[in-house]
Amino acid sequence: MLTRIALPKAVKHFSFAVAAFAVVACSKAEKVAQFESGEILDLRQKIAQKLMLDIRYYCPDMRRPTPGDAGNLHCNQPVTELPGALAEMIRRNDIGGIILFADNLEDSAQIVRLNRQLQAAAQQSASGLPLLIGVDQEGGRVNRLPRDEAAAFAGNMAIGATYARHGEYFATHTAAAMGEQLKSLGFNVNFAPTLDVNSNPDNPVINVRSYGESPQMVADLGGASVAAFQQQGIAATVKHFPGHGDTSVDSHTGLPRVERPLEQAKAVDLLPFAQVIARVQPALTMTAHIQYPSLDNSVLRSKSGEEMLVPATLSRKILTDILREELHYQGVVVTDALDMAGISEYFTPDQAVVHTFAAGADIALMPIKIRYPDDLQLLDALIDSVTEAIANGAVPAVEIDESVARIEQLKQKYVNQSWLQQGEAEALLAAHQVLASPQHRALASELATSALTGVFTPGESTLPLITKDMTHVQVLAPNPAVGEAFRIALSAVTTAEIEVLDIPTAVDSIRNSAADALVVASIVPAESAVELGGMEDLGKLEYRRLDQETLYEIYREGLITARAKGAKTAFISMRSPYESGRFKELADVHLASFDYKAYIGPQQKLEGPIYRALAEALVSEKLPGGKLPVTVVAPAGNTASVPKNGRVAG
Repeated sequence: MLTRIALPKAVKHFSFAVAAFAVVACSKAEKVAQFESGEILDLRQKIAQKLMLDIRYYCPDMRRPTPGDAGNLHCNQPVTELPGALAEMIRRNDIGGIILFADNLEDSAQIVRLNRQLQAAAQQSASGLPLLIGVDQEGGRVNRLPRDEAAAFAGNMAIGATYARHGEYFATHTAAAMGEQLKSLGFNVNFAPTLDVNSNPDNPVINVRSYGESPQMVADLGGASVAAFQQQGIAATVKHFPGHGDTSVDSHTGLPRVERPLEQAKAVDLLPFAQVIARVQPALTMTAHIQYPSLDNSVLRSKSGEEMLVPATLSRKILTDILREELHYQGVVVTDALDMAGISEYFTPDQAVVHTFAAGADIALMPIKIRYPDDLQLLDALIDSVTEAIANGAVPAVEIDESVARIEQLKQKYVNQSWLQQGEAEALLAAHQVLASPQHRALASELATSALTGVFTPGESTLPLITKDMTHVQVLAPNPAVGEAFRIALSAVTTAEIEVLDIPTAVDSIRNSAADALVVASIVPAESAVELGGMEDLGKLEYRRLDQETLYEIYREGLITARAKGAKTAFISMRSPYESGRFKELADVHLASFDYKAYIGPQQKLEGPIYRALAEALVSEKLPGGKLPVTVVAPAGNTASVPKNGRVAG
């Protein structure tokens, strides 16, 4: 027996079903009438509509490896076209949404076909409701679209570095460009922008994904980004509520805790969310897997039976009392991925889903992994378990209905009906044309140049670092790909020989050479789980990974050795600018680029706008125009006397 949902009038006139749904058990006309009367979803379908799954990999002929069995390989077969079993999973369960990752996205034609296959499966479900199809397209470190086809933009902290001179210009225009890209490919949700205020230099997971350390700047730029995405027809997601900026633990691997007092929480972490919600009402808000005792100090019992401070993702006080009632948020609340250790280490999937629905979340993101045929049965069991818990009163029925109505309103507004109805050939051509936009490429280069920042003021006569009379420049980078990208970019602006050093022998090479300059390019700290998210372009070239302190020691010895021989030195922070403080006295020039990504271009060479911008800066007589959006200081005790310009300190 189908139950009635008291849907808002706008939702009752939801018209996606007009696109020739061939659904079993009733005709198109009957389905439209059924939907408009509110008699379309039973409780199990409602729960399924509140789930968003990832299909990054799927191996139809494998079983899930047994723990401890080293000989049983894990599934790593990317889903680039929809397998029949996954299409059936969507059809049979009325799944509400899918998130895709870089592994799923090869080129515009393949992405369009996959997204059309996903929507076709949803059209054939009992409800006929379309899918939310989301992606993490933040820019910078977290970029899922193929860089060789779609212009990739430096991330939030790069935009923050342009704020003093350019205001909201780059936040608006890069979001508009990314929104245009995503819409042409069939996406309707972007899990961006990040509104976390990065107040902790040691933050391993946010860091340069934040616009900076000023709550007001984060609010201004985040609001501009949300508005631009949504004007392009892409549902924007502000994250990670109530604020992940003051953490030193990655919630992918643990459960961070924020110890700010309440007034500071309101003035720093909550301020951007409050202002952006009031200004533009973002379509979605994503939760943070963090403990924040000044906002909620209640406890939950974990799967091991121990009491623990409630994570924000499972907190009624944070998601309902603060977000909905105090900040007057009206959109959809989506969890961060529930398979992250910050949740999955403490709760079973069904516990996590029930708790977060009870807290006020609308969508449970990635509650379980779908990798093997056995996982389809686990999904069935999860939906059944949550449905039973809700039926037994774990969450009031009226709240479930209100939540489903919010999701359906989101779909009504952002699922692109004209894209669903157009022919495949037309959709493929349109997507290719958008991704090939020369305006997008020009904007990416403009941002890279405008964001480039001098971290410290160099001494007189230091610039340009690379002069016209130089004949030999050495580059020390953490992997061959970064070194090669630098070599190509520098070769375009100087006639000097560009030598890329091998890390294990770098110091000896510097000591035994007569190079005129040494450029150290650092992308420390190591990549976090969220930015890996799939196969990154630079990862195509294998290299030996060294730990951070070992790399730093090689950088330090290399810089000291080069200066002792009279060479000019530059230290470039290509990821996090905070590390520059360690090398303040060791380099003549310090630059921060906030981005390091390159891609294999048409000539089968590594290229990227940030490398071109850096090369131009190294031969310029002026410092670049960016302004640091965070504070960088030299650690205490880091002022030891060092060789400079050929003079060895006594």
